[in-house]
Amino acid sequence: DDTNEASQTILVADDEPSHRGLIKLCLERSGYLVVTAEDGFEAIVKARRVLPALVILDVMMPGMSGLEACRIIKEDKATHGIPIIFLSARSEVNLKVNALGQGANDYISKPFTPKELLARVHVALRLKRERDDLHKIAEEAQAYAEREQNKALTDPLTGLLNRYGLQVILGNQLPQARRYGKPLSCLMIDVDKFKAVNDTYGHPSGDAALRQVAGILKEAVRGSDVVFRYGGEEFMVLLPDTMLEGAVALAEKIRTLAASHPFGEGERSFFLTLSVGAVVLCEGESGSDMIMRADAALYRAKALGRNRVET
Repeated sequence: DDTNEASQTILVADDEPSHRGLIKLCLERSGYLVVTAEDGFEAIVKARRVLPALVILDVMMPGMSGLEACRIIKEDKATHGIPIIFLSARSEVNLKVNALGQGANDYISKPFTPKELLARVHVALRLKRERDDLHKIAEEAQAYAEREQNKALTDPLTGLLNRYGLQVILGNQLPQARRYGKPLSCLMIDVDKFKAVNDTYGHPSGDAALRQVAGILKEAVRGSDVVFRYGGEEFMVLLPDTMLEGAVALAEKIRTLAASHPFGEGERSFFLTLSVGAVVLCEGESGSDMIMRADAALYRAKALGRNRVET
């Protein structure tokens, strides 16, 4: 689509004023905006400042050749994606190969007709547009994949990471704890008598209560701790670099906060308690073994009357 190319800026670098003027005139008559440079140094400066859609470089220029200017433009992160067309009165194969090897997109031998120049410019801009479109599609696909992955790792009700998220975090935290000899603790948390909440107040109130428990947990933990919804009314907290005493202290803080927090809404508010199992990773233990021990500690807290922390 030619309309997309109209008013695009093209940088023309040629040390011969007459050549420069002719190319400028030819391009401007076709609707392009043209910026000119007299040598390679000026071409580099203007390429960085203007960020043109295309650069046309004469190969042989005093001070800095077009080849050297091309190399620098292609190495600069800001300008490396700009297509470059070389112009030269010399037509040796080696020179063309060298020019294309520096990252140029095309090579036009002088003398050339305006028709040929415009055709080459049109092709270079079309290819750039197609490449940019592909790059944009790839970026959008990557962003979509990341969003979908985040969805797969997140519990939709509470916004916390789910069991899949737990596997990802454990896969990162366990090797670190082992490598650096740092403790890693785990809390398994269960809402006491949660079935009665759903039976008495209805599932929407139960869901609201689970969201509130998630909020209490997020508020209570440190920045390095990670909170998960393990399933149903069970939650879990991973505590990197934390000994068992620290884990128990946090568990008591969470238990106390929950016990004094009114759940539900308005006149239909109610109180809940939490039971917690706390463990620290043992040497040589797998993540699933640690979770099983945390679950067993939680079961003891339930068996001993609920609303308590057991290790």
